[in-house]
Amino acid sequence: MHCDISTDSDSHRSPLFDFESTITFADIHTDDKVVIRTQNSEYRFSVIDPQNHKGMLSGGSVGDQPREAFLVDSLSKSDSGSLQDFRGLKKGARALFYLSSGHRIERVTTSKISGLTVIRAADRTSLIS
Repeated sequence: MHCDISTDSDSHRSPLFDFESTITFADIHTDDKVVIRTQNSEYRFSVIDPQNHKGMLSGGSVGDQPREAFLVDSLSKSDSGSLQDFRGLKKGARALFYLSSGHRIERVTTSKISGLTVIRAADRTSLIS
């Protein structure tokens, strides 16, 4: 995986990590925030339980009120047109989430991902941001 890390003139590590193409499940930790940008929307996934891919999702078609969600994987089409899944998030793919809605499960699939950013909990001064 290749990532670009922004630094300031004092060479302090920035809490923002722009991943060129992928974020695997192993890349995210408790209280990290993942920003998923699509052509028309921005989603925010605040990680609660990275082992079970559970967090709070807001933005895009979900709306501004965070909802409990499970990140399943990313779906994309191969050059041959067959459906491929990726265990995490992948630029150019569509993120698939399951949201709990009372006694039923709601499926949310984003449009194609155009950008991914992880904001590390360990590098933030406030978990409220």
